[in-house]
Amino acid sequence: MKKVLFFIFALVIISCSSSSSTTSAPKAEKLSKKTLKGTWEITDIRFVGDKGLYKAFLFDLADSPCFKGSQWVFIPNNGSGKFSLPGGSSCEAVTNRIHWSFYEPGDATYQFQFKYVDEKGKSLDGANTGYRSNIDELTPNSMIMRVATTYEGNPFDVLLTYTKVSEDITL
Repeated sequence: MKKVLFFIFALVIISCSSSSSTTSAPKAEKLSKKTLKGTWEITDIRFVGDKGLYKAFLFDLADSPCFKGSQWVFIPNNGSGKFSLPGGSSCEAVTNRIHWSFYEPGDATYQFQFKYVDEKGKSLDGANTGYRSNIDELTPNSMIMRVATTYEGNPFDVLLTYTKVSEDITL
């Protein structure tokens, strides 16, 4: 009788373990911070949502067109970086230091997050808050980031396309 119970128990364990391994989805490949190492430029800005005109004030800093042509520097070993807006007729030229990282919300996606910091790496916001955006695509030479926002109560997404300019990581 003990042998029969042991056999049934072993059969249940084997069947449960094999069914769980065949039904689980493979985990997305882990992103490496090294992929972002270097200087990147925002080369395209698109809006996704209902048809209409959009106005997006990004990262509590400037209107979305001001980010086109901006240069972003990412240093992977310590998560430091900066970005510079080029300025123009209706945009102020500005440079901000940031501390950045990847975030995994647990749904097989990745997000880029950053906060503004001073020269010593201390947060400029007393509440230590920052910004988080979904990464739609990341290759060694391009990245598409999706920034969720609203205008007059209507939600939409801003797609920022980054193109790698160089391996330079000078702050």
